[in-house]
Amino acid sequence: MSSHKTPDEPVTADLEREVRELRAALKASQDELREVRSTATGSKPIPMPKESIDTARMEQTIAERSREVRVKQEALEQANSELRDLTENLDKIVRRRTQALVESEEQLRRSNDELKRLNQMKREFVSIAAHELRTPLTSMVGYLELMAEGRFGVIGEKMQRPMMSVRRNAQRLRRLVEEMLDVSRIEGDHMVLKRTRCDLRELGAAVVQELLPLAETKGQRIVSDLQGCPEIDADADKIHQVICNLVSNAIRYGASGGTIEVRVDRAPSEKYSGSWSRVRVCDDGPGIETENLDAIFEPFSDINPAKHHTSGGPAAAGLGLYIARGLVELHEGIITVKSEPGVHTEFAVLLPGI
Repeated sequence: MSSHKTPDEPVTADLEREVRELRAALKASQDELREVRSTATGSKPIPMPKESIDTARMEQTIAERSREVRVKQEALEQANSELRDLTENLDKIVRRRTQALVESEEQLRRSNDELKRLNQMKREFVSIAAHELRTPLTSMVGYLELMAEGRFGVIGEKMQRPMMSVRRNAQRLRRLVEEMLDVSRIEGDHMVLKRTRCDLRELGAAVVQELLPLAETKGQRIVSDLQGCPEIDADADKIHQVICNLVSNAIRYGASGGTIEVRVDRAPSEKYSGSWSRVRVCDDGPGIETENLDAIFEPFSDINPAKHHTSGGPAAAGLGLYIARGLVELHEGIITVKSEPGVHTEFAVLLPGI
């Protein structure tokens, strides 16, 4: 029987209660009738009045009690019949709904299998497309760099601006292809980590030094606080990529003339058991609404105002935070975000120490 309530269940319960009451009443009437008959036949000694027993009245009482018993027996049989009909109907309803549930589960399983197949096809397409694009792009970017350096002759003033635009967009396209490849490797579980002993402070300092010129173009300051923390067993290039994604994202969407904070320290032991290194990146940008905090880690997010933290600006494809989360999780780490709209946004990465 299913635990799911149906409209017939209250009626069934009422009938069962009525059947129990009728059975109790029938038993009481039968007991009373036996008592009367015992008295009438003299099989049970009772104190008798001196007056003679009114036999006709006694027979009338017995007849009335017998009729009452028959009526209650008929009512009991009718109630039992209705209960059987309702029980059978309820069983049919349960069987139909069980069959419908089985069919729904089978349909859901087929849909899930189809989604998995389509997702696998998407990953394979992205991987193939990115690999096919990377080779000619590498050649194009290389020649553009040589041309910009004057290796093929001096570039005229009229050509310098178009050349800078072509060079910048070629570099952007190459970054997009590299991000697509990273996504393909992460989703396909093909990302290979080259682990070494790393100091998170050194990685943080390298990122700050690398991106400081970019921040200065927006009049921003990068304030770094790099304290001692446990060494980590990690792929230094991948962790550098994670921190670089977070800092460049903060620069891109932080306020012009604002401040970017990069802090590296030991995670508080009262909150996290064990030895953890932590890096935090905070900006004074537009912030993110609470209901959008999870969505910013999805690829190609386009949520307003959460889109301001998807790395989806003019120089990226909305994959930066998705890749950062994937790389952190590959290192058995944790990435979190907290934000106060209109005030600040802070990303934190925790990595297990050695």
